[in-house]
Amino acid sequence: MKPITEFAYGGIVFNREGKVLMRSPSGYWGGYVWTFAKGGADPADRSPEETALREVLEETGHECVVIAPIPGEFQSDTCMTKYFLMKPTMRIIQHDHETQEVRWVAPDQAFDMIQLTRTEKGRTRDRNALQRAIETKALYEPYFEN
Repeated sequence: MKPITEFAYGGIVFNREGKVLMRSPSGYWGGYVWTFAKGGADPADRSPEETALREVLEETGHECVVIAPIPGEFQSDTCMTKYFLMKPTMRIIQHDHETQEVRWVAPDQAFDMIQLTRTEKGRTRDRNALQRAIETKALYEPYFEN
């Protein structure tokens, strides 16, 4: 089996109420029913954080700010993903064609939604990333209060 060397960068976004932003890829691409915004770097991206912010804006319509990197790298069927803990700004635009729906949900509900993904690697990646995001968010709680 060929090692995965390609990286994607994404964001796990929490609002002031502690809800997490989930997206449903159009046509359940790759077997994902609900997941987090992520994608590969564009030539114009200057950093992994910039890639993650762009992907979150494109795929969810929510402009965000990075609070902190989420420790770890999370493997799926196609790449390794590095996530950043984010919070939304007030700016919201229409998400792109890659997303059919976005939804703010409680973390417990997000874990249930992740279980709908059809690939074990995808479910495992998203469960582990969400758990690590929750742990990281606990260290940065004051950043989410305003």
